Amino acid sequence: MSRRLQERSWLAVLILTSTAYGSVAAQETSAPAIYTGLCPIPAPLLSQPIQPFENLPAEAIGVRADGADIDSETQLASYFGNVEVHYGQQQLRTENAQINQETGNINASGATQFTDGYVQVQSENFRLNSGENRAYLSGARYQMSGAGARGRAEVLSISPAEVLLEGSTFTTCPEEEPTWQLSAETIAISENEAFGEAWNAKFELFGVPVLWVPYLNFPVTDERKSGFLFPTIRSSQKNGFEVELPYYFNIAPNMDATLAPRYMAERGLQLQGEYRYLSQQGGGEFNLAYLNEDDSLPTDNSRFLWRVEHEQQWSEQWRSYVNAIGVSDDDYLNDIGSDFAGRADAQLYRQVQANYLTDDWQVTIRAEDFELLGNFRSPYRTLPQASSFYTFTDELGLEYSLFSELSHFRNQDVSSDYATRIHLEPQVKFAVERPAYDWLAEVGYSYTRYDQQANIIDGRTENPDRGLPTVRWRGRLNLERDFEWNGTEYHQTLQPQVQYLYVPFRDQTGIGIYDSTIMQDDYRGLFRARRFTGLDRIADANQVTVGASSSIFDAQAQELARISLAQIYYFEDSRTQLFDDSSAVMTNRSDIALETRFRLSDSWFFNSAVQYDMELNRTQKSQTALEYRKDNMNLVQFSHRNVTNILDDNIEQLGLQAVVELSPRWQMASNWYYDLQNKRSNDALLALQYSDCCWAVRFSAYRRINRNVEQQLIDPIANAPEFDNGISVQFIIKGLGSDDRSLLDMLEQSLFGYRHPFHLSN
Repeated sequence: MSRRLQERSWLAVLILTSTAYGSVAAQETSAPAIYTGLCPIPAPLLSQPIQPFENLPAEAIGVRADGADIDSETQLASYFGNVEVHYGQQQLRTENAQINQETGNINASGATQFTDGYVQVQSENFRLNSGENRAYLSGARYQMSGAGARGRAEVLSISPAEVLLEGSTFTTCPEEEPTWQLSAETIAISENEAFGEAWNAKFELFGVPVLWVPYLNFPVTDERKSGFLFPTIRSSQKNGFEVELPYYFNIAPNMDATLAPRYMAERGLQLQGEYRYLSQQGGGEFNLAYLNEDDSLPTDNSRFLWRVEHEQQWSEQWRSYVNAIGVSDDDYLNDIGSDFAGRADAQLYRQVQANYLTDDWQVTIRAEDFELLGNFRSPYRTLPQASSFYTFTDELGLEYSLFSELSHFRNQDVSSDYATRIHLEPQVKFAVERPAYDWLAEVGYSYTRYDQQANIIDGRTENPDRGLPTVRWRGRLNLERDFEWNGTEYHQTLQPQVQYLYVPFRDQTGIGIYDSTIMQDDYRGLFRARRFTGLDRIADANQVTVGASSSIFDAQAQELARISLAQIYYFEDSRTQLFDDSSAVMTNRSDIALETRFRLSDSWFFNSAVQYDMELNRTQKSQTALEYRKDNMNLVQFSHRNVTNILDDNIEQLGLQAVVELSPRWQMASNWYYDLQNKRSNDALLALQYSDCCWAVRFSAYRRINRNVEQQLIDPIANAPEFDNGISVQFIIKGLGSDDRSLLDMLEQSLFGYRHPFHLSN
């Protein structure tokens, strides 16, 4: 039978149907959980969704039942046997239900199942108070849809705005006996803001109460929410026992901040702050770490680190960028550390830059500064530098360009030491590109003039100038062939190339050195037009560079191997030098630059870069790496590095870096560098992590050289170096905030961070 009743409650229309709709009784237990990897996906508490009613008005209730009894005098409608009630997004399944047509209240006895699309509930009974617009369920088990939160409650009440739990538990663990849970007198969960509040709450770990708080605010989804993040606990020889407790501020959808007090037993209390923001035109970040007084030092000086980064796009042509970092003293990074600079960094770079870009013009205005950590020659600040590059191509294919630059340099330590430089460089290029070959011819002239402080000691003159023509020609062949090996087809490319470069010699000893240094002589570097960065030194050249690069590809065009080899032959000595004779070229040929890269399989890679001196028959520089890489959780890299004649001292190191998934629950990370010259380990790290569905714990231990820069200034000829040892323990509760950094990211905090060494074209 079917009737429509007029209601005066929160539901205006009620549709009732009595049918023999199967025999699906409400169950106290749900279907078995489904396991995916470590974590089971709990089965929904609603055994199966209620079939929707066709053409049901928006403000109507649909009811199905095996039978119904409607009393016209009391206005009570009683339903029994497989009762299903559907109103809006809310669904109720029970054995017996009563609906008061006058008040709109609903009462259901016996086992019930209820959902409103946000929460699913199994309970002993159900009561809807239409006046309060709230449903009450007692003896309830609940589960949040999508959030993964679940628990039990003595009384659970639901309104359109929130879920209120009395005498309840809360957890995101899927197991019946959760690893962690909150037990609280009252828990309120907002459906709109996706966060929860608990009063008189106990935090239980493995069934044991470990923390009581009168009030707790916690997230129930991955959305951002202000509150405490989980602490990090460490211990080291230099800092002693450490504990860091961050507090996160969700200021706005495009803005947040983190304040993290960090207590170090040997040094004191440090305050760390981070502020991030984002807009349609750009974004940035501010960081500050401040230690008022370091208890481990005899002085009462404060120690701090600051950092600013901002990127802005003002229009289609104009962009700006700011990136700057500073520390209070040279040993700050070594003693206290930072996420924004490595402990092995010897300098900090700061720049402010604005760019104007069109199809023909590129204009850059910038200021830059270097802060050197240690007893090194003080660098010059560039305050400011304006450069432009203009280019166009005529109908004959000739490309004309003009590069200009105006720079002002100031010594960081000596205010009277400054210089202004103006540079103009017109150039004409003609390039031909064909499938089988390509070549480039260019002719240019560079004129540079300085206004600098004259210094008799270093030989600088007051207004030196320099004009240098440049002639360069480079040609390449593009050869290809297909071949078969062991029944598999491959494709090989061979690209031999030759370059001639001529720059006459000019005496440049009267020019100070403000932004020039020697560049790396790798395979690509041997084909550059200049040996020095900057413009203070332009090396004379009369030379030919000869080289070739060959690659092998499989049938899917995946590069399997690459070998590159090059060498420069000098027709004349290159007499231009920086600070001493070591930067001049007094031989008839350069070191051989050899680079090899191999994809041995889908997981194995080999990389090598060597610079070999043919005159001395020895390797000047080499870097070799063998890596097994399955994914970010499974990689092992073996490396060897060798450098000769670095301040009359050779460097030779062995390295091992690894991240291995020992089992679905156990992961390990390791970092180790061994100094073959001094027979010692310079840097070592071992981390072990256990992960479960809803919690993880990470143990790590390290041993590294203590890079005490200020001590080296006092006693540069020190005996055995000092080492710093430390351990760290980090407990991660999934569902209440966690550290999302992987074990691979941890290796970046070591003295020598992980670097992916392979650049095959895939």
